Amino acid sequence: MADILNPPLIWLGNRCFRKNNETEYSIRSGYTGEEEDYQDSNEVNEDDQQEFQHELEEYAGGFRAKLHISSNFFPQLIGKGGQTKIRLEKETNTKINIPRKGVEGDIVVSGNQRQNVIRCCNRLDVIVASARQKHGFTHFISLPVNSKQMQDAFLQFKSEVLDTCSECRGVEESIFQTSTLLHLTIGTMVLMDERERELARQILQDCKETLILPRQGENPFQIEIAGLEIMNDDPGEVDVLYGKVKDPEGNLQEVAERIVDRFVDVGLVKREYDRIKFHVTLMNTLFRKDKNDVGDKNDPDNRESFDARTILNLYSDRRFSDVEISEIHLSQRRAGRRSAEGYYLPSHILKITTCG
Repeated sequence: MADILNPPLIWLGNRCFRKNNETEYSIRSGYTGEEEDYQDSNEVNEDDQQEFQHELEEYAGGFRAKLHISSNFFPQLIGKGGQTKIRLEKETNTKINIPRKGVEGDIVVSGNQRQNVIRCCNRLDVIVASARQKHGFTHFISLPVNSKQMQDAFLQFKSEVLDTCSECRGVEESIFQTSTLLHLTIGTMVLMDERERELARQILQDCKETLILPRQGENPFQIEIAGLEIMNDDPGEVDVLYGKVKDPEGNLQEVAERIVDRFVDVGLVKREYDRIKFHVTLMNTLFRKDKNDVGDKNDPDNRESFDARTILNLYSDRRFSDVEISEIHLSQRRAGRRSAEGYYLPSHILKITTCG
């Protein structure tokens, strides 16, 4: 056996080459030396199977799957002159049936081989996920923490900061959150049509039955909001200041993580972090130009930071309030109006403490 650390060498002039051992191959009739094409097998690759999120149906002509995809994404799936669709059909040996323009309906992928249909569906899902990420989010799962006690504590904090820190660079009333909008965010998503909104509602409702009730019953989650923290390392150049959330039993954290998993599984939410970091936004420099909304405009070049050193020195241990989380909202972003209580307009409200 050759020593791989000291292979035999051949010098030709000033050049050195490694000498490879000759290998004898047995020739089989019809064998070309290439690996067999796994597309012609019904064996499903493990990774493909794990990514597959649709129902696969077997029928006399082979296999097919229906994909519930918003028509807003049809142009990306078809491509210019139909090139994307044609390429996918050729590469996966499948047929992709997309409803014609202006018609809502399911995309149907069919093919002779189970593996091919699964691969094609997964590739369509990747295209949709990529296109979805290019849109600004339309909805977010929020937990209202705007009880009267919490609002009063926040407004007192705001008054004190404006009184004692008004000389600090960038500190002004416009960068404070609106008290009725105090909330925790579980996840953000792009819901392009009523079918996707209905799917999100169904997932939330299912989470109550399968995640919340078995763990909490109909009891609200109990948390405490106390202490201040910033989103960056330099307290002299701060864009977001938030109240820290204490979840003593960890029940809210665990349930929230599982809810996000459900939405990730169906492709509506992209998990960006391993773990949700709960926080209540109190001050955000994006509110300077976004006074009537959630302060999430992605315009970092034009935002003016503020000096939070005095605020942190004076109020870093500030305790705000105990809060009961009794509702989970599917909140609309930039709806143009708010609820009667002044909170984000909901597409759905999941009540933890009542039946239904």
